[in-house]
Order: sequence, then structure tokens, then C-alpha cells
Amino acid sequence: MSDYVEVRDEPRHRHRFENAYARVYDVLVPPGDTTLYHRHTEDTLYVAVAPASILDQTLGEDEWQAADVPAGVCVCRHHRKRPLTHRVSNNGDRDMRMIGVEVKQGPERTNPEPFAAPGLALLWERERLRAYSLSLEPGASTGPVASSFTGVSILLESGCVAAAASGAPPLSMSLAAGDVLWMEQQPLAFESLGPMGIEAVLVEWR
Repeated sequence: MSDYVEVRDEPRHRHRFENAYARVYDVLVPPGDTTLYHRHTEDTLYVAVAPASILDQTLGEDEWQAADVPAGVCVCRHHRKRPLTHRVSNNGDRDMRMIGVEVKQGPERTNPEPFAAPGLALLWERERLRAYSLSLEPGASTGPVASSFTGVSILLESGCVAAAASGAPPLSMSLAAGDVLWMEQQPLAFESLGPMGIEAVLVEWR
């Protein structure tokens, strides 16, 4: 029997959806619980939906590494070059919730420069991804941002949003914290429709 499972087989890494560009999973670890040892081999985007206090142990090492992860943290780890086999324990008093997105391939059409729009701020730029924070007050809009966008929007707080859809009027949606909106070669525009505004992380495939 192997000492680990692949990440898609780890029961606390719950599969959400998969397409040619990405595989999305939802990590939920209750307080005091620990994942199985599991292996990551694809470059992966991680977005923390809620704050968490965690312990991380790499297979073959005796020590646990402790970390406090604030909500909204967005990082990309290059597991294709540096595969990782580890387990994670929730050392806090609330559920650990994180969205993981494996980066499979890039789109045919990409945008050469980062976007600039109301409510949108560049967080970082890597070889395969660009990450932005999206923050809109109630009734605010980014306006049209791009004619062709491929990537994800991950909600950090529940809200009601209108998002552009290819060849159709903007689609109005009520979304919960941790919901993932995938956009593929589509126009990009967001409007906050609810009374609480919108807080999200937007990540562009390059």
C-alpha cells in the first residue's frame, strides 16, 4: 500500500469541476482534522476562503510547519517542477476552507498586459497566471475590461453579481463565499447588484 494518495483522491479535497484548462477542487478540513498524505504534480492556484491556522508536514520529514493563513491569500505553487507530497492539519477552531485550481494549459488567445479597471487591482503576475483582487461597492461596476478572458473568479464573501457572458446579456447570479465562476474566452465585466458589494479574487490564464 502506498504512503500517499494523489490529490484528486484525497477525501477532503472535494472535486468541483474540470475542463481542458483547469481542475477545481474545494478543500474543507474541520478543526482538529488532518488530510491523508497526498501528492500534487500540477501547478496549482490556491485561494483561502476563510482564515485558518494550519500545520503542514512533508512526507519523510519529522517536523510540522505551522502557518496562519488569512482569508483572501492567493498563491501559485509550481508543482510540475517541484512535486509536493504532504498532509495538512487544521490547528484552529473553525473549518479550513481553500479553493485549489490545477493549471492544465493556457488559452489560444491571451492578453499581453494586465487589466486596469475600477475595483480591479493586480496582485501578482507569473509565467502562466495573473491574479487580481476584485472589490466593488454596492451598485459599482468594473465596466468592460477585456473582450476575451479565460480564468476564474473566486468569491470571498457572499454577494450578487452580474458578469458578462459571451454573446448574451450579463448574467445575474447570487454567489456564496467559495463559489467559483469559470470564464472561457469571454468578455470580462462585473457589476455588484447586492447590498453588500463584492469581494473576490480573479485569476487570468496566460
